[in-house]
Amino acid sequence: MDEIKYSVVIPVYNSGDWLEELISKVEEVMNSLNGNFEIVMVNDCSPKIETWSVMCGLSDKYKELKIINLRYNSGQQNAVMCGLKHSRGEFVITMDDDFQHDPDDIKLLVSKMEESDTDVVIAQYDIKEHSLLRKLGSHLANEIYAGIYSKPKDVTSNSFRIMKRRLVETLIGYHGKFPQIGPMIFSLKPSIATVTIQHKKRKYGKSGYSLYRLISETFNIILNGSTFIIDFTAGLGVIISMCSFGLLIYYLLKYIFGGIGVPGYASTILLLTFFSGIIIFSIGATGKYIGKIVKETMGFPPYMEGEIRSGKERGDSEQ
Repeated sequence: MDEIKYSVVIPVYNSGDWLEELISKVEEVMNSLNGNFEIVMVNDCSPKIETWSVMCGLSDKYKELKIINLRYNSGQQNAVMCGLKHSRGEFVITMDDDFQHDPDDIKLLVSKMEESDTDVVIAQYDIKEHSLLRKLGSHLANEIYAGIYSKPKDVTSNSFRIMKRRLVETLIGYHGKFPQIGPMIFSLKPSIATVTIQHKKRKYGKSGYSLYRLISETFNIILNGSTFIIDFTAGLGVIISMCSFGLLIYYLLKYIFGGIGVPGYASTILLLTFFSGIIIFSIGATGKYIGKIVKETMGFPPYMEGEIRSGKERGDSEQ
């Protein structure tokens, strides 16, 4: 079997109308590079059932194409993880299916990888063609990445990237149900390079990220793979305890000098308020982690593969 130099992993969701245009362009770009390649598309159980039919037709046409159909909708991150698992390339490129990642820019990623010889090259946008809400969400996510996952300040997380095989093998060793590939990469502290690209306007369809989905993803970033909330709560508890001690001295002095008409009233109310708040906050934070642990240990797999088809395998068998 020929060695595969490049794998292009593309999660697919309701994009059947323009997939042929996308794959044709990706094929054209990859053929211009030096080395064998494969394209791995993962259908995240698209509600538009014709999406899988289109993918099957494309796999008959393009021998380098491997397609995977997930039985249930598992989310973009799990779809990418599935694609990484089935990839074989020395270098693995991940990109979206909506043309906001221009296939021509794959050449920039590859060139930067050859120049820098780092573990991963991440695309950076000059100007983002997102809505204001999405931009604010991305900014918040990047601040969280920097604070919790040690993301370099001069790097912005992006799903358009190229990685070496060794980094991919490490990532697919993750078995949780809520992967966040960007934070996972940063937490491993690999060598990172960046390349600036133009962020294209969405050519087809519309984003599947609602406000609820963006908030949910933000919570997943915080909760999965970090103990930030527990650490924050512990620190807050120390601060409140110190404040309580200060209040104790303050009200004790006021009591001695006759500044309190009803002894114990103000201090009791303040202390009850402070400690009730921290107890409730702690219970909520602990509950979040317990819920995640239960889902991780007792739930279904993160994704379930259905049919898998490979154009190259069929092409070989027909010869």
